[in-house]
Amino acid sequence: MVILGVNGADHVGHDAGAALAVQGRVVASVEEERLVRIKRAFCRPPLHAMREVLDLADCTMSDVDVIAYPWLPEAMGVPEDDVATMLSYWCTTVDPGATRLPELRFVPHHAAHAWAGLAFTPPELRRHACVIVLDGSGESTSGACYRVADGRLAQVWSLPQHASVGIFYEAVTKYLGFQWGEEGKTMGLAAYGSDSLAPAMAKVAPPDDRVAEAPPFTSPVPPLWQHEELREQIIVKLTSEHGELVSFSQRADVAFAAQYWLEERILQYVAEAADGIEALVLSGGVALNCTANSKIAAYCRDKGVALIIPPPASDTGIALGAAIAASPEPSAVTQCQTAALGRAYPPEVIGERLRMEGLSVLPCTPGKLAEALISKDAIGGWLEGGSEIGPRSLGNRSILARPDSALTRDRVNALKGREPWRPLAPSLTPREFARSFPGASPSPYMLIAATYNPVTPADLEGVIHVDGTARPQVVSTDGAYHDLIVATGAILGTEAVLCTSFNRAGEPLVYTPADALRTAKATQLDFLAGDGWITWLTD
Repeated sequence: MVILGVNGADHVGHDAGAALAVQGRVVASVEEERLVRIKRAFCRPPLHAMREVLDLADCTMSDVDVIAYPWLPEAMGVPEDDVATMLSYWCTTVDPGATRLPELRFVPHHAAHAWAGLAFTPPELRRHACVIVLDGSGESTSGACYRVADGRLAQVWSLPQHASVGIFYEAVTKYLGFQWGEEGKTMGLAAYGSDSLAPAMAKVAPPDDRVAEAPPFTSPVPPLWQHEELREQIIVKLTSEHGELVSFSQRADVAFAAQYWLEERILQYVAEAADGIEALVLSGGVALNCTANSKIAAYCRDKGVALIIPPPASDTGIALGAAIAASPEPSAVTQCQTAALGRAYPPEVIGERLRMEGLSVLPCTPGKLAEALISKDAIGGWLEGGSEIGPRSLGNRSILARPDSALTRDRVNALKGREPWRPLAPSLTPREFARSFPGASPSPYMLIAATYNPVTPADLEGVIHVDGTARPQVVSTDGAYHDLIVATGAILGTEAVLCTSFNRAGEPLVYTPADALRTAKATQLDFLAGDGWITWLTD
């Protein structure tokens, strides 16, 4: 069976994308933003992403048996027939020559999040797993807890929209002067704050009003409007409680209080769910909060429970989750071993494209590139393998630099148009992680914060935040990227590189070699490189 998961429409708002599962295996997943070059692809159909995943699987629309959509239309205040018509239109637009149209299936939003998380969970752990999904809102709810029973999801509780931890954190983010989607800035800013405002945050935070099942949608106001109204109501409460924020320290204290409250609420949910399970899966946009994840990881370690957080925990993964949910046996779908589910460009194809632009493409070993990173303080773009799904750059579409220099970190932030106080992350080997972050939980997807141990001889000044933590990516898979990290360690004594997303502020990650070159020039990078090659952009 061939199942196409899709996300995107004006009643959904963001993160359009598509994913394809063939015979119980996810073969491709691509975000629309990477192809249309518009961040989050707001209110856009996933037409480019649909074409891309079909092409990657060498399929046509006529081969697709089911198209799965990760929303229940009626619960979004939209007639089901209207959405069915929209999906059929997408299919015929993507492939006008299709001889048949697929069956349409609608998947509850939070169930799609749950299956996206279970897709990255080892099969032996799925049988005794619990999934907690927390986001802004999905349909008329904002979260859910599931147990896996007989290969299916059994709902434990649902979280109404007015009790949303995600909407609360969005509201704090907007109150602090950031934009929607910049909740990571609030998390980073919290490290500069004190606990002086933490007790007062309870006056503003939403109640814990969980229910056994999601209530039917009866409101004349669509959930998307309710979401916005709830967020604005919280901002009014924050303004009444704390006034107009002027100084950096005031804003940091509010961010600290919000982060502290968020962690306490999530840990409450986790503590209730962790008994009698082998794996806890976190999904939904809130699961991208690395600082909260570090507390959850410590709790799970003490309980002997595996913690799984998928790289596309946000709505970037719900097309993938919908495709799995619509499979005949969702729990039997092969585990995703990597986030690199987009197109890969071989070195010879990249080299040909760069030479067409008049650039010299030279052979380059990991040792030579590591030497350039250190001796020249070079900053460059790295393009290798398939494009990753999700918001984190994981070594395939990355900007790289030496990890031991605060000056280099500051230059990277400046080149990308980021605030100078924001942290950057390291990619490192398992050996370096054990040495520099003893006792912490490793994450291959850069999703769990870890406390640095300054007693070690390792030097990671460029990637350690003001609170002594980092957001490490542990790279254990052999390959050119791993070799580069090891080669850097041979020079510095620290097997790590600074790794950040290959994009400018406000833009999506690069996807193609042309995207990489354009962004590298715009950000004034020193080089572009990949598996065995390099092209210098500066003298």
